[in-house]
Amino acid sequence: MRETIRHNIKTPYSLHDMNVIAFEVSGDDLTLRMQSGMVQTTAPYRQPDGHVKFHDVRWDFSFVYLLGVTGNVGTFTGEKMFLKDFFERYQQFGFCVMDETYGYNMTKYCGYLTANRGHCECIIEIYHEGDMVFVDETEYVGMKEVILSHDSEAMLCLVPAEVADNLDEYCLEFGFSWVWNGPENGRYLKRVNEDLVGAMFGAAEFIDYLNRWAFPNFQSKIIRGLGCYDYKIPAEYQKLPRHNF
Repeated sequence: MRETIRHNIKTPYSLHDMNVIAFEVSGDDLTLRMQSGMVQTTAPYRQPDGHVKFHDVRWDFSFVYLLGVTGNVGTFTGEKMFLKDFFERYQQFGFCVMDETYGYNMTKYCGYLTANRGHCECIIEIYHEGDMVFVDETEYVGMKEVILSHDSEAMLCLVPAEVADNLDEYCLEFGFSWVWNGPENGRYLKRVNEDLVGAMFGAAEFIDYLNRWAFPNFQSKIIRGLGCYDYKIPAEYQKLPRHNF
């Protein structure tokens, strides 16, 4: 018998408890605007201003469900409509997201809709053949140098200032959560024997994670090796933030 684990999808940002106040349509692209931005799901768990884009939306497979008011179990009445019809009916609204579900070409939000002096449970299904993109509108101030190591040669690296200022939080989130539960955990996990699985990662893997997942708009890089271990950092680098995985 063969058992295969389906890993949960872990997105870099969440809309949980966020209030969607506008849907903007441009051709087959859709943008969601939130009243209070998004929640970052990795350390230091900021709540930056931002929006979400969906490319190549299939409008004929995208729907909205308006259900009973209370959200309790039992019978209810409701209505199903096309997503575009929802836009035409509700020009001003607030949609508080309580849950997010991600499937194959499908993103689903469940929550509560407030509009036209009414309140009801609401499910929004967005079928998109293109990418879903989280746009973090925070202005990051430059890049900073840090020192990374993993019981080997210490490496001088360049990372976003946000990461440098919170280096331990980002490194611990990567090492204790992303490596084990992220969508690419197969790159890091190695089976030691039938009962034990270990993880192998270091500065290079962390930099790759920053560039492709956490901060894709900023080019982090390894500058050079320092020719020493973490506990023998030269005096001129002693004040730099550092982390040993």
